[in-house]
Amino acid sequence: MLEYDEDEMLLTLEKSMEKRSMKFSNTAKSSEPGEADAASQDLVEENKRTMESFPISDIKSEEMESSSDDSEIHSFTVIKSTQVEFPVQFHELQCNTDLKLPPSNWLQEHTMAKIPNISQRRADFSSFLMAHEFPDCIGEVDVVSDAELIKKLLKIPYNPKAHVSMMIHRIGKTLLIDDFDIYKYLLRQSEMEWLWLRKFFFEHVLQSFAQKERVLIRPNKSRDMVQSRSLLSKFLYHSICQQDGKSETEAQPRNSSMSMRRPSIMVSEVPEPTLEDQLPQSSGQAFTRNILWTFEDLRMLIGTDLPIFGGGTHPCVSLRLRDTNKPINILTGIDYWLDNLMCNVPEVLMCYHLNGIVQKYELLKTEDLPHMEDSPFSPRLIRDVAQNILSFLKNKATKEGHTYWLFKGKDDDIVKLYDLTSLCSEGGITVDGSEELPENGEGNPFTVPVGMLFYRVAKNMKASEEAHSKQATIRALLKNSLSLLDKHKYPQIVSSAHYLLSDLYMPQDIDPESPHVSDCSDEESEWSSVASSDNEDSDSEGKSEVDAVASASGSSSSTIKVSSLCLPYRNRTRSESYRPPPLQFSIEERCKVALEHVVAALEVLQHSNNTDQSSVPGSSSTGRNSPVKSKEQVGPKMAKPFQPIPMPYSPLKKENKNEDPVSTVQQSFGQEPQLTVSMFNQQYSVSSWSDKLSVLLLRKAALVYLVMAYNTFRNNKYGLSLRYIRFCLHSWYGMIRLLGLNDNELPVPSQTLSLAGDIYYMLVKAWSEITIHIEDYNMEAESQKEMLQLLESILPAQECSWLIKVPCDIEEALVLSSKVYQQALDLSGASVNTNLCKRLGNVYNELGVNYMNQASKLCNEAGVDMCGVEELWKQSATTLQNGIELFTTIGDIVNVSLLHSNWGRLLRLCAFYTVPKGSRGEFKGQERHYYNQAVKAYHKALEVIKSRKKNPEVWDLVVWEFCTTLYTIGTLLQDNPPLSQQGQEEIDREVIEVLSKALKHCDVKTPSPRQPLYQYRAAVIHMRLAGLYHNMYSFGEKNLGQWARDNDGPSSMRRLRQGDARNMRHLAELNYSKAAQQFMQLENPVDILKVQLDQAVLVQDQMQGILNQNAVAKLHCSILNLLIECQPALQIIVKPKIETCTQDAQNANISDKAVKSNLEKDITECQSNEKDEAGEVSSKDEEEMQAKLQALLGVFEKKLQTSLKALIKYQSGVKTPKKGSTNTQENELHTLKQMYSVSLNTRDLPLASHLLAAVTIIGTLLPHLSLKK
Repeated sequence: MLEYDEDEMLLTLEKSMEKRSMKFSNTAKSSEPGEADAASQDLVEENKRTMESFPISDIKSEEMESSSDDSEIHSFTVIKSTQVEFPVQFHELQCNTDLKLPPSNWLQEHTMAKIPNISQRRADFSSFLMAHEFPDCIGEVDVVSDAELIKKLLKIPYNPKAHVSMMIHRIGKTLLIDDFDIYKYLLRQSEMEWLWLRKFFFEHVLQSFAQKERVLIRPNKSRDMVQSRSLLSKFLYHSICQQDGKSETEAQPRNSSMSMRRPSIMVSEVPEPTLEDQLPQSSGQAFTRNILWTFEDLRMLIGTDLPIFGGGTHPCVSLRLRDTNKPINILTGIDYWLDNLMCNVPEVLMCYHLNGIVQKYELLKTEDLPHMEDSPFSPRLIRDVAQNILSFLKNKATKEGHTYWLFKGKDDDIVKLYDLTSLCSEGGITVDGSEELPENGEGNPFTVPVGMLFYRVAKNMKASEEAHSKQATIRALLKNSLSLLDKHKYPQIVSSAHYLLSDLYMPQDIDPESPHVSDCSDEESEWSSVASSDNEDSDSEGKSEVDAVASASGSSSSTIKVSSLCLPYRNRTRSESYRPPPLQFSIEERCKVALEHVVAALEVLQHSNNTDQSSVPGSSSTGRNSPVKSKEQVGPKMAKPFQPIPMPYSPLKKENKNEDPVSTVQQSFGQEPQLTVSMFNQQYSVSSWSDKLSVLLLRKAALVYLVMAYNTFRNNKYGLSLRYIRFCLHSWYGMIRLLGLNDNELPVPSQTLSLAGDIYYMLVKAWSEITIHIEDYNMEAESQKEMLQLLESILPAQECSWLIKVPCDIEEALVLSSKVYQQALDLSGASVNTNLCKRLGNVYNELGVNYMNQASKLCNEAGVDMCGVEELWKQSATTLQNGIELFTTIGDIVNVSLLHSNWGRLLRLCAFYTVPKGSRGEFKGQERHYYNQAVKAYHKALEVIKSRKKNPEVWDLVVWEFCTTLYTIGTLLQDNPPLSQQGQEEIDREVIEVLSKALKHCDVKTPSPRQPLYQYRAAVIHMRLAGLYHNMYSFGEKNLGQWARDNDGPSSMRRLRQGDARNMRHLAELNYSKAAQQFMQLENPVDILKVQLDQAVLVQDQMQGILNQNAVAKLHCSILNLLIECQPALQIIVKPKIETCTQDAQNANISDKAVKSNLEKDITECQSNEKDEAGEVSSKDEEEMQAKLQALLGVFEKKLQTSLKALIKYQSGVKTPKKGSTNTQENELHTLKQMYSVSLNTRDLPLASHLLAAVTIIGTLLPHLSLKK
């Protein structure tokens, strides 16, 4: 007797799990021993005689080998799902219990155990049910089937009378095996049902009456069989231990964690196939357990209903009911052994009865079943049969999407495999339900379920974590699904498959700015295409008999001998599966393919909508994936499987008297759940699946076009990129229209608008190529035309609120850029988008400069209206101020400084054009106000950036602009002093202060492109300061003489005024010498001559009031030295240099006016009389330069001769006190006369050449004079 100690039972269960190599399973498969029980005892002898006819060694002797063979069998079981509790508490029946009496719980639903109900039929085509329930196993396992079919295949060598009829379908490396009842589907059905197979069966298989007896095997429904099954059912219900106080609702069906997958938001959006589309025919009850069984190197997903019981020291056993008068034969032993092996049950408990009366129990271990005395068999032989039959099926059933028929007639010694899809096509029989069939006929009922399964597996794989490494496999699955499904009958599944393909090429989570997609291939993929070949290897030496069996019907059918299945399996090489190519495409190619699938899906949905609208009311299918029927095909309303029939009823207690009972039923059964679409973590409702898929497809189209826009933008194809942005926005607004929302409820992604702003901005930079970009924008490809037509049918372009168009000019491009940037910034929410702010600020800067340039150009025109100019100034000021605020918000001090600099430039422009042309007056009023404001703007720019280290380029630019402004103010004050408002002395002090500041900002030491410009400006400033001090010195000397004549003041006052004069003279000499030094470095001959001559004039001014002739002579010698220092300048004039340090310095060598035009770039924009291009000198300027040069050379010659004559006169009047000095005086006088004669141009040489020669000679003679010493 068994004891029911629960703790001892669990302990024994743990020990049993440790001892066995197989993983303990929670699933089982019910055994229907009808076949074994109905067999007579003579079947054993008949099986022995049959096995003796096999051309192999004696199976009996092999079966009697030691049990060490069993250790070579490796079995491993993993539960996938179960509907019952495990294990069920076993209740041992008392001896003489009458099993014919039904127990109280007979045929009642139990949560602890699920006993097969004899009144319910077994599920048809169960492999499809399991494949849809566990799509993650497809492609991973070798077989998906019913456990009974697996046992039937493995028992073929032991049962020559067995009749095999199974349908095979290949999905990747997985084979779906289903039982096919010929009698049920080909003989009992209507003549128009299964017409495609019926014709093939009668014409090719059933050719004679003898074959009819072997082929047409009717199900055994004899009275004995029914009673045997009923007795087994009652026995199992008797064996359930009823526990009081335990609710039967506590145990719930549970699934293994291995079947769980990571959810995918994108994949969950697309529809699932309906149950009627998943199966070829309506099915019965599902399996109690689904298990993953690994048998040697074979992995199988099988369904089983085996009840598993336990109790006491035997926690896991299977129950078998045996008739005492009928011994166990080989088939029954194999059946029991395989059931326990599949479900990992370690023991079997047999209950023997005599005419329904319980006699005894017998407990056997699973490993002892192959060695029973009456029914021995070899587990290794079962293993070889399994491996051989699977190898045969794998090598022959190679085409995915095809329907194969595995057939073996009664007493046949071969097993045939027909490719029904190929055979029926060759015979002119349509298998896909095309127009060749009669009106009410049906095509291959497996085509749609297989196509749906392809779609389901691909959808599940797309949602898995390994999706990135299985892209090629997913693509092959979806393409196979599309090739099998009619797009007009199943528009939603077909369009969903196209959507998944588009998402495969362009994932929804991709970054459009930097798209990165995986192009890896599936290294271990065995998925093939429907159109792929079998890839069967030709016969060769050393091949096994399994692979070498020829087909009698060509490549569409294959056969294998039953005896060949018993041969030892030697790891034969299977046929090479078609491996799909990887998705190694560029971004552009991926986008094109993705758009093709989007267009195809939208066309399918559009055709479906048009069909629904054209059909009569009430003719549309209730199933969301049901085929779309025409008006002629609409028949009477019939009940459909898996769909409840609404039954109107009235509740006993009516809460609402006004409520209609019919409407209540319609709300319960007639309405589908509300459909929603997830957008930006929000759910939006849609009216139908068609609208939902259209929304998803339009969102995908918008993403693809955005990626294409970024890709073409990086390739500088701005017109094409702008066109893609237009399509992107059109798709987005069409999606909003389908959702029934307003534009502000689901705004455009800021990425799209920011890219549009970038495109407009870059069009400004590449405006010279605008014609090419316009052509790219207007270019239309064929695929784009189709997409445009589909978008127009959803939302006309005229109703779209977008800003996308081709700009007419630079200003419009900048304005459009600023608008889309601002809109993108508004959509970014509360958080500040630094990147967008920078780009918008740059556009404001460019737009402000553009308005400045327009105003400057307008001011240069004749008869200009200053109102228009002032309006441009205001627009420029507004945009620059907006840019400053933006950059200040994000803390971009560099750009803030730059925009303050441009602000100062605008003020300088306003200051210049404030003065009317041709009426230059004093520097005062509004002109001076604008210049003072400009100084403040530049000063603010320098305060913001603080130092040159942060950005040397911007710092140098601002410093240069600041220096230019100070220089301009100083020159205007000096040249146009406001004497009506200020005194001369005050103006002079202000000029000195401003020019000193400008000189301070002249960086003449740092090597840079502006170094020559700084050097020239510093030289000019020194020259202006020297001239100012010179004038002050001259004016002071004059006033001092007048004051001395008019006043007899104290000598201290006279010395003070004389000291001020000497200080002014010293400052003038210092600035003249610095100016000359800078001009010498720049090699500017004109300015060198001018500054030396001005310095000579300063020396001449010193001679006034000096009575000492010796001092006067020394001053004349100083003048000669100044003129001699001009020798390098004269050399440049005579032999001008070709090479210069910079182009700006070369332009400075041409003329003073041209140099100023080049150096002071921004001033030239404010001066209408300057040249448009720096460095270009007109013929008029050339003439002016030559005239000025000749005038300077004339003054130079005159001063040279004047100083020589004054020295000759002085030397002639000198009285020598000593006799010896007379000769020295005469020699010096002769030298002076010789120098004077050299200064005379007696040979009519060019003045510059003459002066160069004279200065050279005088420079050698002058040091020998005693006056010089």
